[in-house]
Amino acid sequence: MQAIWQGLEEIFNDIEVAFLETKKRYPKEVRCKPGCVDCCYALFDLSLAEAALLYRDFSRKPRGVRREIMRRVEKYEKEWLRKKPTVLNPFVISAIKIRCPLLNDKKRCELYEARPATCRLYGIPVLIAGETFVCGYSGFEPGKSYPTVYFDKVLERLAALSDKIAPDGSKVRVPLPAALRGRFPGVQFLA
Repeated sequence: MQAIWQGLEEIFNDIEVAFLETKKRYPKEVRCKPGCVDCCYALFDLSLAEAALLYRDFSRKPRGVRREIMRRVEKYEKEWLRKKPTVLNPFVISAIKIRCPLLNDKKRCELYEARPATCRLYGIPVLIAGETFVCGYSGFEPGKSYPTVYFDKVLERLAALSDKIAPDGSKVRVPLPAALRGRFPGVQFLA
């Protein structure tokens, strides 16, 4: 698994560079700061590689912290069932806001170092399936051209790492609650 962790570190470093370069060029537009948690209310799933990293780091937390996170997972799942739309696609799901179970009461992520690519990119322009998304609190103006991260390319890199974990791992998408429970669809040895 060491190769997976190194691969994720490379991807996350590239994202950090893109984020910092964008913030440097557009300091008024990138408004991310400590205490802002808008990104912690976005729904998304994880690549198998990201899910494995989250589970590894979650498993290393003290028992009390894990128990508190799992309490929030149960609340998250109930809220999802209440808000779940009849049509599921990324654009419909992105409009649903549910608090991430990793966000603690001090407005800090319990697994910040292992946070997925989606969390790391939130706040700068990202192109997903041909459509650009930005944080609602950012100052990026609609219709203007800005440097954009092509999220499909990030997903391709994550998929390549996921294939190293399991056959067809690139096709596996893991919901956050399943990742924290160590339940990876179609993957026997990690579960």
